[in-house]
Amino acid sequence: MADVRLENVVKRFGKVVAVDHVNLHVKDGEFFILLGPSGCGKTTTLRIIAGLEYPDEGRVYIGGKDVTDLEPMDRDVAMVFQNYALYPHMTVYENIAFPLKIRRKKLGLTKEEIDERVHEVAKMLHIEELLDRKPGQLSGGQQQRVALARALVRRPKVWLMDEPLSNLDALLRVVMRAELKKLQKQLGITTIYVTHDQAEAMSMADRIAVMNKGRIMQVGTPHEVYYKPAHVFVATFIGNPPANILECRVTQDGDKIILECPGHREEIRDPELADAVRRAGVREIYLGMRPEHIKILKHPEPGTFKGKVYVVEPLGSEQIVDVTIDGTVVKVKAPPTLSLQPGETVYLKPEDWKKVMVFDKKTGKALKGATP
Repeated sequence: MADVRLENVVKRFGKVVAVDHVNLHVKDGEFFILLGPSGCGKTTTLRIIAGLEYPDEGRVYIGGKDVTDLEPMDRDVAMVFQNYALYPHMTVYENIAFPLKIRRKKLGLTKEEIDERVHEVAKMLHIEELLDRKPGQLSGGQQQRVALARALVRRPKVWLMDEPLSNLDALLRVVMRAELKKLQKQLGITTIYVTHDQAEAMSMADRIAVMNKGRIMQVGTPHEVYYKPAHVFVATFIGNPPANILECRVTQDGDKIILECPGHREEIRDPELADAVRRAGVREIYLGMRPEHIKILKHPEPGTFKGKVYVVEPLGSEQIVDVTIDGTVVKVKAPPTLSLQPGETVYLKPEDWKKVMVFDKKTGKALKGATP
């Protein structure tokens, strides 16, 4: 297999900078996910690795070899597209065998060896009984397995996937996430996967690169991007619901650090939080709190934020409660047994100030992450 490196890669489409000086290192055998909203540059980055787009600046390396100027077929990568891109006039067998047949001389394969490889990968993906059918006779999940088989059959160094599960229904998507991750670990193949679905990224990735406006905002494990987001954008993109953000002012009264937020004013008593704010020397910050790290109370206590219930969303095992605090909506995960009505006055309190995140309002950069 192989590692993949991007060095200072830039791609422009007219005046639009789709990929803005991206530097990445995907380790050999790693399941690496490019995550971000639509238009953030993740698919363009994947296409540059595949050789389907040429960078305006920077270099691409696969297995330590500079492949920037190589054609896609010479990079030894395989790509699975969002729409699967199966040939409708060919059978499943012919679709899977196609990349081997067009490279037959280069790979030195006999017809028998091609047949063996096709049946091997079909068995692996549980589609042996579909080999005589055509794509139009298959379900979405079956078509997706055929696309995966076609990408795997020639045993590439790197597996590239552009939102391959997005066309599946919600239940099948969850099932295929687990199967795909198991298959990748079984094969040990370096995989770069594009998605806008943060739940998909968190459940599948070894590491995630969070992208926005063509730039890499953070690279880290799912645990790191969730609990230690490097930028306020990452905190508000990762999580379901994502982190709540409150604009606060910081003042100092002697040795005391005072936090002034919507619906709340108090001295910061957590030493780590106070130290992070003091060292940063900023006056305006964003306070970040995960919905599951907030208590919702019906009576005031020291250190609570006063608000009103706006919307209650029952979800079976829990409920999501939207609370307005001076015009700012804060989402809280609450037990289903807690009875709340829209318009009711409630009080919010951080479960633990160590789980509160702080960002510089001016730069968006993290001053302090959360303790899990």
